[in-house]
Amino acid sequence: MATYRQLKSGNWQARVSKDGKEFSIGTFRTKKEAQIEASKVEERIYYGQTLNDRNMLFEEVAKEWLYDFKKLNVKESTFEQLEVIVRLHIIPYFGNNRIMKIRRTDIKNWMNKYMNMKNSKGDEKYSYGARLKYLSVLKSIFHYAVHEIEVLEKNPADRLKVPVQDSVEIKKEKVKYYNLKELTRLLNFMKSYKHQRFKEYQLYYMLMYFLSQTGLRISEALALRWDDIEGNKLKVERQTSRDDNNNVKLTTLKNSSSYRTIGLNELQIDGHDELLKALKKFKLKQNEILLANEGFQKSNDGIIFQNFLGHYLTPSTVRETIQGYCKKAGVEYKGTHGFRHTHAVLLLEAGASIKFVSKRLGHKTIKTTADTYLDITEKIEEDELKKFASYTAKKI
Repeated sequence: MATYRQLKSGNWQARVSKDGKEFSIGTFRTKKEAQIEASKVEERIYYGQTLNDRNMLFEEVAKEWLYDFKKLNVKESTFEQLEVIVRLHIIPYFGNNRIMKIRRTDIKNWMNKYMNMKNSKGDEKYSYGARLKYLSVLKSIFHYAVHEIEVLEKNPADRLKVPVQDSVEIKKEKVKYYNLKELTRLLNFMKSYKHQRFKEYQLYYMLMYFLSQTGLRISEALALRWDDIEGNKLKVERQTSRDDNNNVKLTTLKNSSSYRTIGLNELQIDGHDELLKALKKFKLKQNEILLANEGFQKSNDGIIFQNFLGHYLTPSTVRETIQGYCKKAGVEYKGTHGFRHTHAVLLLEAGASIKFVSKRLGHKTIKTTADTYLDITEKIEEDELKKFASYTAKKI
């Protein structure tokens, strides 16, 4: 039989008995809440179910969720991201609190704190996207507490949304891409550029051209091997990342949609070979240099974009190098992801459907593609309507 007593704070404490011992199951704002909770606990005792510690610290629950649950169900790179979020942004704020004591107001205060933090320039320190991710992780921890280890009756973060400062609308990050004129100028420069050590090894020309023609993420492109090409098709099934010692390693892709097979002859830039033909020439030149230079080593994995030591390139090195080439070519550097955006925009401008572009890019949903390129597709539609209006005006 449960017992109840009112504390000096005005809250009510509930105690239940198990195996002849009485213990507290927590404190509640009203006696009714205490009675409801006590009846649930007593039911679990009656049916021999495990009673979890309802006074667990949030940090204990968060670490159990992270190491005993998430680590077994997500890929390593995702786990590493989650670990950083939990360690740096969630545990410092909630860690020492008993999980059942955390209220919605506490979570709202935490979200407001991150929204109001500024960097040295006075801009918001954490973007809307970052704060959205933090809240998503927090919700997942509470969901685990409710449904897996049953130390909570409900999720206090349920239906909470990330606040946006001084605006109802969320600022959409501008898509950076190379227009056809910029891309042609950059590729023409790279095609004529002679590398200092191996002048005929046009590694970065081939990489930039390839990225602009396929839309692959840089991590996907750098993991490619020659045997991933079959006829005029390319299989995308791995990516590069870094281990704890900052060494390159191969990992699984972002999600199931990222595993895809794409064609290699959809687009061609004036003055440059079709992609498949360019790749064949590049492979031939790679083999010639291997035979002619002892300092140029063969890759054991058959890497397409190998460095002269036969190793995988690292995304950070590629970014720095391409940034330097863009400066020399007189073209604004727009990041390696800019080539992916460029490919998508060129496809859309050429009349490709959003569904085709989405599948080619390996997006999880068409909505992701549509949201990313909304402004661009709207402009294309507007231009087409202007053509129609101009044409019909002449006929009427």
